[in-house]
Amino acid sequence: MQDKTPQTPESSKPPQPPPPKLFPTKHSFTPPDTLSQQDNPIYPIYYFFYGTLTSPTQVKRILDLPEEPPLRKAEVTGYAIAKWGDYPALINGNQEQVVTGSAYLVKSEEEARKLAHYETSAYEVADCLIFFKDGEEPDEADGKVFVYAGDAQALLEGRFDRKLWGKQMGGRLGL
Repeated sequence: MQDKTPQTPESSKPPQPPPPKLFPTKHSFTPPDTLSQQDNPIYPIYYFFYGTLTSPTQVKRILDLPEEPPLRKAEVTGYAIAKWGDYPALINGNQEQVVTGSAYLVKSEEEARKLAHYETSAYEVADCLIFFKDGEEPDEADGKVFVYAGDAQALLEGRFDRKLWGKQMGGRLGL
């Protein structure tokens, strides 16, 4: 028996609504590990810094800027800080957790590459919602952050992180 339902061509279907925003807001929360990754962000875009990059002098040096850049006091929610040797590492946390730091408006893909090179393969770029704490506008913005790429539980327990080690050694060991 044949189906008598009329077929609608794809082009005549009504437009679909855009996907929901996947960033935590002041009134809702999506865990950071479920945030979408944009392969090609549009510049300029804010990057949130929580460790050595909160120093304008360090950012100037890494990006080879003529002067220290303006950094904005900021925070992100849903993340926590753990220690990776002497360095702070951002890991996924509980929705109530807040990490304070600074934000910088990255102006180009070249600047983003320089920052990623500085952070090494120990960190991955993730989407985040940045809340500014300096009283200036905008008071929040979609942005990027460097998140620890290894096994966060191993980091918290202070044990060797085989996952990160394999990622860092990658092609050199044929992994």
